[in-house]
Amino acid sequence: MEIKERILIKAAEMCFKFGIRSVTMDDIAKELGISKKTIYQHFEDKDEIIYQIMQFEMEKDKCEWADLGKISKNLLEKMTNTISLMRKTMVGMHSTIIFDIKRYHPRAWTLFQSHKNHFIFETVTRDLNEGIKEGMFRPNINVEFMAKYRLEQVEMGFNTEIFPSDKFNIVEIQTTLMDHFIRGILTEKGLKQYNSYQQSLQS
Repeated sequence: MEIKERILIKAAEMCFKFGIRSVTMDDIAKELGISKKTIYQHFEDKDEIIYQIMQFEMEKDKCEWADLGKISKNLLEKMTNTISLMRKTMVGMHSTIIFDIKRYHPRAWTLFQSHKNHFIFETVTRDLNEGIKEGMFRPNINVEFMAKYRLEQVEMGFNTEIFPSDKFNIVEIQTTLMDHFIRGILTEKGLKQYNSYQQSLQS
């Protein structure tokens, strides 16, 4: 593994665990057992590291969505698998991660917003239309509205002013929001199938 990749992986791990503001270039260098000078040979500053971490996470997100589609028999199983994946990937994630990026790293935030408003919005819209076609989602829902609503739910879940980290767990916040979102648009047929998948997930 090249040193640049090692730096990115370690920096991402530390930022997700401790929060972006808490992690310094010295901390990253110490964890890797390298000099801070070595980091600066590959990255102009911490902002560049955060930007490249965001690029990596966006590409990983696309791959995970594709993989979920391959291993799931239908849309509701895919959504159930998505909740399961969220529980695994968000464990130990610092609650301020999104708002640290928003406040202190505008380039990375712009990248995240572009990913959210294009790839994620298009994916959610496609899933909603597929769910309606399959008879799993109510046919009278406003697809564009619900897709935008779902995207804002995710961002809201990271807002520590609404959900203080000493009272709420980020994994439970995000999985609960998604579960309620899905249940709110299911048909009776969809609810029966979704409950079946949820029971399988918990067993």
